[in-house]
Amino acid sequence: MASQGNRHGQTLRNHLEAMRDPLRRRCWVVLHDHGIASPKEIADALGEPLDKVSYHVKRLALLGCAEFVNERPVRGVTVQHFYRAIEPVLIDGDDWNQLVVEEPDLANHLLAHFMHAQRDDFTRSVKAGVLGADEEWHVTRSPGTVDQRGLEDALELAEETRRRFIEIVQRSAERRDRSGEEAINMSACLSFFKTPAR
Repeated sequence: MASQGNRHGQTLRNHLEAMRDPLRRRCWVVLHDHGIASPKEIADALGEPLDKVSYHVKRLALLGCAEFVNERPVRGVTVQHFYRAIEPVLIDGDDWNQLVVEEPDLANHLLAHFMHAQRDDFTRSVKAGVLGADEEWHVTRSPGTVDQRGLEDALELAEETRRRFIEIVQRSAERRDRSGEEAINMSACLSFFKTPAR
């Protein structure tokens, strides 16, 4: 039986493998965002060829980052396979420290990618007239000054909020899978980080 440390190390290696390829990383993000999706839906969302997306979704499943959920016939001929992300697009503190030491360029790239993705979501929503068109949105920037305990409390709050949001997405995907209700795309970004002294 593998030790906890070995399993943790393998999970990190799988996460890094999932994120190394730009298209596979984008597929993982879309799959995570949608809760449950077929390679066709992911390909449509990304504007990428279906065969390439299908390859990467299957690779994500082999890496333990996604799992097959079910299949449905489409127009009575084609069968679409549906997957769900089972690992969040996340690297925890210990993994991040290891990544910074072993692959600093990838670490910097991922930081920039995560923030660019959030900015792009915001910009697209504003340009499309979605964000601000009704009262169903929330954007907050809350700078503050804290002590070490306050920083730790804030980081715990961020993790709790992230976990609760993932649960909401998963429950919504399960309800939509049963009801056929139309999906509502949304983006959530919660950032807690230290800033330089002014």
